[in-house]
Amino acid sequence: MPDMSSSSLWQHQSTDQSELYHRRFSGGDQTSLKQAVEACATKAVELLHRNIQDESLFLLFEWNAATAQLRAVVTDADKKIDSPCVVLAEFGDLLQSATADIATNIQFLLSDFLASYSPFFRYSLVAMFHSGSRAATTLL
Repeated sequence: MPDMSSSSLWQHQSTDQSELYHRRFSGGDQTSLKQAVEACATKAVELLHRNIQDESLFLLFEWNAATAQLRAVVTDADKKIDSPCVVLAEFGDLLQSATADIATNIQFLLSDFLASYSPFFRYSLVAMFHSGSRAATTLL
């Protein structure tokens, strides 16, 4: 099985103030979704050493069902000051096979993965998730 977190698979775009790591994933089945979610979380954790600032508190995963995108950022307690490096994973095939439970499924997969992913434990951040509004986040 290929390494889904390999840096060479992520496209990198940068501006003066931010960096975007972008990747499109294919496959709408549970195995493909699990691998893609774990690759996104792995990439987000790989970037933590560059993203953490004095005010950083959360590793925030944001699911947008309309575009089938999972975005990961480090942000502050008010969820207003985001990290310079952003991870964006696109799951286009999920638009065709999406169910009402997709956000719940992604949330579970992230929680399950991060609970045992030791590189994440090197940082004192709280992992959060939302699928609608930053005002309605839940702990992972």
